[in-house]
Amino acid sequence: QLLYEVGLYAASPTLPQTCRYLNAIFKASPASYRAQYLVACLEQSRPREDAIITKILRYPICNEDVLEAYIRMTASKADSWKRWVPELPRRLFRTLATDSKSSHEGGALRWTELDHPLPFLRYLYTCPHIPPPAVNSHQGYALTKAVQTRFVPLIRFLLSHGATPDWKNNLAIFIAIYRKDLPMVKMLVERSEKTNTRPEGRAAGAKRQKLEDRVSVTPEMVRAAVKCKAQDIVEYFTREKGCIPDIHTLLMLE
Repeated sequence: QLLYEVGLYAASPTLPQTCRYLNAIFKASPASYRAQYLVACLEQSRPREDAIITKILRYPICNEDVLEAYIRMTASKADSWKRWVPELPRRLFRTLATDSKSSHEGGALRWTELDHPLPFLRYLYTCPHIPPPAVNSHQGYALTKAVQTRFVPLIRFLLSHGATPDWKNNLAIFIAIYRKDLPMVKMLVERSEKTNTRPEGRAAGAKRQKLEDRVSVTPEMVRAAVKCKAQDIVEYFTREKGCIPDIHTLLMLE
């Protein structure tokens, strides 16, 4: 208990790294103590009101239990939090490849709905006490990392919450092209949701209209697919999406 009090007084992230003994003690600390530690850290740094939740989410110790405990401790400020949309922290995606508990099969990662950070993200986007984080924070970092590691359940989750692949000149789509992954390219370009345009009383078998694509296919994408010799992606871009290759790409095809 005394060491916990020292930790709150110091509010230093390096204290638990002083020795193995301290590391073990602070690693076993309950969520309530970790929430108190976050309160102490914020009292020292004094962030702007609109950045409080953003800053809390950046701490590696901040998980669902810790955030719930913090919200209970500072319930009087809950109304002010709802006015500001927090950022989605990069720490949740930075080490996806090394954090995965998925098994390798055929050289590819088999991701599941239970893999980090999906459980925590589902909590963040349904928590009634804070606004849903901005899914395109840091120029679409989350979606780009998900595509880079082929984390399909995470890609679907992010897209369903408004993520767009057009950041940094469509980097996420180019990564999928370089991997010669046509299903992933389609997932990023097209919206899977359907809009039912059938008026009331119209037959149930009426056509359903697809929503507009998330991005427009460009000649640069076609050229990248040609360079990678991803013929199926080239045909998808040119035949299904109607993108006309530029003269340099046509010369490469010849």
